[in-house]
Amino acid sequence: MIDTRTTGGPQLKIDDRADTSGDELQRICGHIGDLSVEGTRADFDLATLLTQVPSPLTAINLDAARTVYHYQSALVLIELEATVLAVRAAALAYRQAEKGISDTFGGLLDYFGYVTGRVIAISLPALIPIGIAVGAPIYLGLKLLDVTGLDDVVAKHFGIDLAQTKAAAKEAFVALVFENSDVSGAIIEHVLPGIVVGFMGLPPTVLATDGDHALWPHDSSSMTAWVLGGANMFGLLLPSDVEVWKAKGITAPDDEPPRDIEDLYRREADRHRGVDSGQVRIEEITDADGTSRYIVYIPATSDWSPEPGENTTDLTTNVQAMAGNDTVMAEMVRQAIADANIGADSEVMLVGYSQGGIVAGSLAADPAFLNDVNVTALFTVGAPISDFPVDEGIDVLSIEHEQDLVPDLDGNENPAADHWSTITVDYDPEQLRQAPNLKGKTDAELDELFSSAGAAHSSAAYSASIGLMLAGGHAGLNRFTAKNSGFFSGDLKETRDYQGKRRRT
Repeated sequence: MIDTRTTGGPQLKIDDRADTSGDELQRICGHIGDLSVEGTRADFDLATLLTQVPSPLTAINLDAARTVYHYQSALVLIELEATVLAVRAAALAYRQAEKGISDTFGGLLDYFGYVTGRVIAISLPALIPIGIAVGAPIYLGLKLLDVTGLDDVVAKHFGIDLAQTKAAAKEAFVALVFENSDVSGAIIEHVLPGIVVGFMGLPPTVLATDGDHALWPHDSSSMTAWVLGGANMFGLLLPSDVEVWKAKGITAPDDEPPRDIEDLYRREADRHRGVDSGQVRIEEITDADGTSRYIVYIPATSDWSPEPGENTTDLTTNVQAMAGNDTVMAEMVRQAIADANIGADSEVMLVGYSQGGIVAGSLAADPAFLNDVNVTALFTVGAPISDFPVDEGIDVLSIEHEQDLVPDLDGNENPAADHWSTITVDYDPEQLRQAPNLKGKTDAELDELFSSAGAAHSSAAYSASIGLMLAGGHAGLNRFTAKNSGFFSGDLKETRDYQGKRRRT
């Protein structure tokens, strides 16, 4: 069974269990209190009092027993009320401790980054000459070896292939970053903004600033905005308008609605695979009474160049979205939905992998978009969307590999909310080789799929993980498909595909 961890969704957490127990105890206390009141009222019933007149001694003994009963009942009620208070206090303390630990750890990383930034700023006059003195000869020496062909001599006589060594070092670094993605995410969220603030000489208190502004770096989003601003100065990662039109699909339309999460993800992955610029696909699904529901598939990155071009699924869309800005892909989705004449009351599911998930998450947190589009479900894979305040009326399922850096680029974990389930999968290439959808692949083909340092983010790896979870009857997948069954049943009435290109003025 593939190793997974699920957070959020309709499941009881420790503090929720405590609150539920407190509510139940409070109900019992109220019931006991009502019984005590009824008993006291019955003590003064006229018929009861008249029966005591012929037997005064019995009446005295009965009154004594009543007194003891009411006294003991009061003690029990007080103890139960005290227990209710203790349980509720424990739940509150748990929440505060959990929040406090997170805030304290984040604050320590902020301060570490700040101190590092100050050290760099103070040491810069000495670091620059040292860097030039050490780095320049190394760089010139390597260039000389390459130009003169002496690198081949080095490889032949000393067994050191410089190009191969460089590639291996790069691969090892990427593997280190991906395998420790949680640490990498914390560095992006806390340490890097701290370094910049410290280097600039700003007071460390600015790192504790809340809000979405980017006046100075204080989290991953504002840090991305600064990177974006710097790139824009050199003509890179520039925003643009977009032209959208209905097009022939990258793949042929399916005949039926997706049968499960694996099928849903396969259709999503096909929206960008093997093309320069991905497409948005909208499937209209109707049930027996004619009600239409729509699945909107948003493509992932297909172009990693920061330079201006026509592609909509490029690095610019990634960085713009992570900085909290509107993107050409989000506009493509809006125009596609408008062209498909999706009614304001029709249920819509947004689906996205990687960049597609970022765009889907941003739209699911956009009040203006949600005023026009009735998004009821969101499915993301390998996407950093924790910074987006997704509307609580939307049922969210996110799937992430533990060793995938990309979902950690926003520096936080997804909220463990009732409407938001996140399944974190331990990326194990040996186990993924057994996935049902990879049967028939040769060992060489499997090696190629899972050998790279960043393979944990590949669509093939996620497809294999989802296949294994589905085969194992994973409760999180079953819950999502059951709750959103209208998207997985009925008839596939129509499929529309949309292409776009950047338009620069």
